[in-house]
Amino acid sequence: MKLPALFSSRAPKALPVSNASAPMRVSSLRMARFLLGASVVAVACTQGACDTQGFGKPRGGPRLTVELVGQDDPKIVGSRLKPLALSIDEPQPFRIRVRAVDANGNVDTNFNGYVRISAQPGAVERIESADAEGRSLKLTGGESPETEVKLTNAYGTTFILADDLGYTPTDPVADPPPACSNGIDDDGDGRIDFPADEGCAFANDDSETGGSYAQGASAPIYYRLPRIADARGLKCTNPADPNTCSGTGKTPYPKQQILLDTGFHDKEDGSRSFDFDMVVTRISSDGFYVSDIKDARGGFNNVFSFNFNAPPRMRVCDRLKTFAGTATEFFGLTQISYPTWTLEEWDPQQRPCLVPEPRVLEAADISPTTLLPLTAGLVRVLSSGDSVQLKVTPKFGPGFMPEQGGVFVPSPDATNCDLNKDGRIDFTTGVPEQRCADACTSDPECTEYSNFAARSTFRLTVTDATGTSAAIQADATASAAFHPLEMKGKQLKSFTGTLHFFSGGAQYTIEARCKDDIVVDLDATPLPSDKACVVPRTVLDENPQ
Repeated sequence: MKLPALFSSRAPKALPVSNASAPMRVSSLRMARFLLGASVVAVACTQGACDTQGFGKPRGGPRLTVELVGQDDPKIVGSRLKPLALSIDEPQPFRIRVRAVDANGNVDTNFNGYVRISAQPGAVERIESADAEGRSLKLTGGESPETEVKLTNAYGTTFILADDLGYTPTDPVADPPPACSNGIDDDGDGRIDFPADEGCAFANDDSETGGSYAQGASAPIYYRLPRIADARGLKCTNPADPNTCSGTGKTPYPKQQILLDTGFHDKEDGSRSFDFDMVVTRISSDGFYVSDIKDARGGFNNVFSFNFNAPPRMRVCDRLKTFAGTATEFFGLTQISYPTWTLEEWDPQQRPCLVPEPRVLEAADISPTTLLPLTAGLVRVLSSGDSVQLKVTPKFGPGFMPEQGGVFVPSPDATNCDLNKDGRIDFTTGVPEQRCADACTSDPECTEYSNFAARSTFRLTVTDATGTSAAIQADATASAAFHPLEMKGKQLKSFTGTLHFFSGGAQYTIEARCKDDIVVDLDATPLPSDKACVVPRTVLDENPQ
C-alpha cells in the first residue's frame, strides 16, 4: 500500500540516513499503519450502528420524547405557510404522550416518576388528569398515558416540552412532610430541603435527589405571530368587525421575549413579500415608534420600542421586516424593550413613505376611552376656521396659585402649585398642593407651572364650535424655536406628535417629533406625513466611511 507523504518510511533525500535511524523508520511505518487502520474503524463506526458492547459509544444518553397526537395533520398543528389563528387568553387543547428513552432508543421501563410539561413560547394550563399533579405528568414504566394539555398564548413556532426535574409532587401538609421540607438531609449531600438542596424543585417535592434534567420536545405547532394590536391586548369576537374589538392596553405577554408579525411573509414559490406594513413613524433619542398601518380592528396598532438610544441607520418611512423584543408595561404604556429588527430601508424611488396621517382629535375625543387605543400613534389637534380653536392655555405662570376662601383659583400668571418649593407636588388627599393641582387639572385653560419647569410639558386647550373645551398635555422640546410660556393664550394652527401615556398621573401627552409638527401660522397648512419630520438618506448614509 502506498502511504501518504506524511507517513512515508523513506527519509528526505536532503538528509543522510544512518543505520541508527532504521528502527525509527520502522516505528514510524508501524505507527502510520495503526493510525490508518484506526481511522478506517472510526469511519465504519460512524457509518453503521455501534452497540454499547463494541468499540464505539452511543452519541446520546437517556432522554424524553414527546409524541404529539395528530402531528402530521395541518388542521391540528398548522403549517409554516398556513399557521393556526392566534389565540389570546383562550386555552387550546392538544394531546400528547411522553416516554423516557434509554441510550439505545428503547423505552426505559425502569423510569417511574413525574416530568414537568411546559411550552415555548406560551404556557401550559394545569393538567386535568389522574396521572398529573399541576403541570407535572406521571410516567409509569417509562411511558405516560395519552393526555390532554392546554396551551395559552402560544404564538409562532411552538413546542410542548417535557423536563425530568426529579420532582415528585406531594401534599405540602402531608404527614410525614415532603422530603424537601422535613428538615432532614435525606440524600446526605450536606444540603437540607428547598431551596438549599439543588435536588429540590419545590417545597412539596418528596425527593431531594435531582432528575436527569433530560428534555424532550414535540413536533412543532405553527401559530401566527402576534401583530402589534395583539401584543397590546386587543381581542375581537369577530376580527372582521372592528365593533367587536376591545382592549385594555395591557400586553398578554408580560416580560416575555416575543417576535411580532411585520407582514413580511414567506410565499409558496419561495419568495418573501409584504402582506401588510409595519412602518417607522418616529425616531426618538431613546428608541423608535412603529405603526401597523393596515390593521383596522380597532386601535392599539402602534407601539414604542425602547432602545436606550436612537436606532442606527433607521429612518422615518422605513418598514420593519422582522421585529422582536421584550413586552413590558412602563407605567401603563406597553412597549417593546431590548428590541432587535431588520429593515427594508425606504427608497422614495421604489415606494411611497407610508407613514399614516395623524388622527385629528376634537374636544370630545380627549378622554381615556378614545386616547388609550391611540397611544404610540400619531395624533393632531388643530384650529379649523371658526369652529375649532387650538391655543396654549392662557392660565400659565410662575406665581403661586392664589387661594380664595379655601379654594385655589388659577390666574394668568400664577399656576405654580409647588407651594413649599421642594420641587414636587404632594398629592396626599386634602393637602394644599393636592387641592391646588386638582384646581388646575379641572380647568382646561390651566397649565400647572412646576410641572412645566421640571419636565417642559404644558397643556393645549381645544375648544369646539359649541364652546366645549378640553385640555391635553403637550411636549415641544423637539423644536428649539417654540417657547410655550411665550405663547400662552395664543392660538396655534396645529400641534402634531406621538401620543404618550403615563399612568402615574393618568396623563396623555402629545410629543412633537420635530419643528414640522408645530404650526404657529394660522394661514399655514401642516405638512403631510410623507414630508413632516422625514429625513431621507444621504450619500454618506449609503456609503459610510
